[in-house]
Amino acid sequence: MSCAAGAMTCIAPAFYKTVGKAVRLMKKADVITGVVLLVLSGYVILEAWRMPPSATFGPGSGFLPFWLGVLLAVLAVILLGTAWRREATEKGRKSPFPGTKALISIGSVLASLAAYIVLLEVLGFLMDTFLYVAFLLGVVEREKWLMTLLVAVSTTAGLYLIFQVLLGITLPSNMFGF
Repeated sequence: MSCAAGAMTCIAPAFYKTVGKAVRLMKKADVITGVVLLVLSGYVILEAWRMPPSATFGPGSGFLPFWLGVLLAVLAVILLGTAWRREATEKGRKSPFPGTKALISIGSVLASLAAYIVLLEVLGFLMDTFLYVAFLLGVVEREKWLMTLLVAVSTTAGLYLIFQVLLGITLPSNMFGF
């Protein structure tokens, strides 16, 4: 077959062959991951079963690990089920890899998280959390600014009430005490 006449006729079959191979590899990886997680969840459940399920005043040390093991088993079964149903070749679908727009969103979330960590001691918990949530909703998710501000204020206030007021945990503050 000569590709001189039309480059797209030579590129398209190779692209779909590569995508099909990637989907098959992803299916195999999902099956392996699902089996490993299922075995791990069985081990967690078994070890949690050996711990006391209840104490004098509430759940014992085996309560949380047992239910986390059950949750992990359910999620592993869901992963195995979706891998089983996935077709080996998906010619009509897009590439399984994220596009440029998604990579920019992922990069901006990671960069803003790094900035949140660095600025936590400088701005304090309240201002830093407000700005972080506002950035994620307003810039990354492109929500309306009224909704962004309402969610940012309520998230910051809720976290302040839970940790500072109810639990008595001192949150990082800036040089002005906020």
